[in-house]
Amino acid sequence: MQAKTFKATTIIAPDVSNRLVLEAAFNHWAEEARPANILSVHYYQDREAHVCGYQVVYEESWMPYIAAEMPKEEATTHMLV
Repeated sequence: MQAKTFKATTIIAPDVSNRLVLEAAFNHWAEEARPANILSVHYYQDREAHVCGYQVVYEESWMPYIAAEMPKEEATTHMLV
């Protein structure tokens, strides 16, 4: 059975009031992280700290685990007489 992994991240644009810059930062993050599924995106703006951003909860892309190839044990053969 395949396990799902959820993560959260915050994408911010300090001292920027332009949402286009923030959207470009979000798109750059999405290209780098390649989330399997975005569950929630919340826009926030802290006027006192002059920070705005997105809080993103996403499902991590599933990658199959490939174990390093182990040397195969040689089977001993027995001759029956």
